[in-house]
Order: sequence, then C-alpha cells, then structure tokens
Amino acid sequence: MFFIDKSNKQDIENFFKGKRSNKLQEFLSKIANNTATRDIYGQENFNKNIKDITVIKFKGKQSNNARIYCKDFYSDTQRIIVLSELLESKKQNKLTQKEKTLINKVNNYDYS
Repeated sequence: MFFIDKSNKQDIENFFKGKRSNKLQEFLSKIANNTATRDIYGQENFNKNIKDITVIKFKGKQSNNARIYCKDFYSDTQRIIVLSELLESKKQNKLTQKEKTLINKVNNYDYS
C-alpha cells in the first residue's frame, strides 16, 4: 500500500501533476509488482542508523533528477510505503549533506 505523508502531500502532488504523474504511476506500479530496477527504486540506508528508507528516482531533464524519499516497512504482513519527502532536484551522483539530512528526517518519522 502506498501513502503520502500528510505534511508533504501538497508539494509532492503539485510536483507530479501533468506529464510527471504518468511516470509516478508507472514507477509505483513497478514497485508494487516488485519489478522496479535500482535505477527507479532502491535503499538509501547510508549508515547503520538508517533503516527502511528507500528512494524513488526520476531521472532526466524533465524531472530534474527528482527524488522521493520513502519509508518502506511492514505492518503485520502488509507492506507499507509512505512517500515522505520530495527533493525536486538532485545534481550529484553521491549523497550530499542535503540528501543525508532529508534521509535522516524521514528515518525519524513514525507512521505506526
């Protein structure tokens, strides 16, 4: 099941209106069916204190290499993915302090 963080819902929905919404729907479908490649969806646990953080990657000029940082966990036997934080543009291949700060922020969210 997919959810969007309430406090960031408007920003995420606004960013993915129009042409981008098709790409988001395509990626969510691939994630739900376990067919998403690492180019689309992957772990962002950059240290041992980070747990269950994933990222949806939107590559290319049209999307500005945007990222959605997610909390991906199980509640009982149900897989829950919460689209938590939007990074509208990513410029470097490596994680910068800005991305690490966002990942830490999502890591501290409690959706239980």
